[in-house]
Amino acid sequence: MTQPAPYIFISHSSRDKEFAYWLDSKLRQAGFQTWFDVDSIPQGSTWAREIERGVEGCGALVVAMSQNARESEWVERETLLAMNLRKPVFIALLDETRLPIYLINRQHTDFRTRREAAAKRLIAALKKISLTEPLPEPRKPVESAKLAPEPNETNFFKYLQQLPNGEKNAEIAQELYRWGKSVTNSIVFSGLTTPVFHARVTLQTGDVTVFSVWAYSREPAVEVNFQYLQSLPPYDERQMRLSTLDALNRLMPDGEKFPDDRADRRPNLQLVKVFGKPGTLADFQQIIQEIVANLRT
Repeated sequence: MTQPAPYIFISHSSRDKEFAYWLDSKLRQAGFQTWFDVDSIPQGSTWAREIERGVEGCGALVVAMSQNARESEWVERETLLAMNLRKPVFIALLDETRLPIYLINRQHTDFRTRREAAAKRLIAALKKISLTEPLPEPRKPVESAKLAPEPNETNFFKYLQQLPNGEKNAEIAQELYRWGKSVTNSIVFSGLTTPVFHARVTLQTGDVTVFSVWAYSREPAVEVNFQYLQSLPPYDERQMRLSTLDALNRLMPDGEKFPDDRADRRPNLQLVKVFGKPGTLADFQQIIQEIVANLRT
């Protein structure tokens, strides 16, 4: 029985259909078979199942990455499925949108200008790979971390770098990460849409998150998790939480103080805005260290 020819799956938002049609024609002119949802799904078929089969059977996937694609659940599903199946994944970058965490460590081809030249570069890269064999499993833990779709210590800070004030945000977050590893019991990364790491302390009652660093797209920030602390002594006493909140307020810029109700929630300190001032990061670390010591007493 003749095996079907290997093909390239084009993942895209329906709003970028014009580009997808154009790229499809370029790949076919270069001799590749393609899978393009408009033409490749038979009439009357179940859309979701046919797309899943399309990704499972492809030799490689090209994702047309744009703000539209960032907002598309289908583009995310298709790309993550291809990565899980060890398919080669290529990025065609269409606009200024930031790359999602699961693609941050992969090379992209810039289609924002000079489309024809970009298409030639992408086609040259596709011709260097096998469309019939899955990618080999990474041999080393570091290699595995670089390709992992989940946030981790390898890709989290690189993701921060592409956000506003990226270099400074990444520098502050890395310092909090290094310091947090030395004073808490564990650092846990999570979140595909909004990457985050949590610094946790292990108590007899279990692990509790003391602070978290969130890669919010507009203003990355560190949050102190009073909502988790309020059931644990001595922070089950509200006055203790209010005292700690007052210490955090002393770090805030003039005119920007937390109201008392934040002592039961998650006060949010923007990384560059708060910790760009000399001495504030060290003061914050002292506050967290006191929280950790009080919890362990």
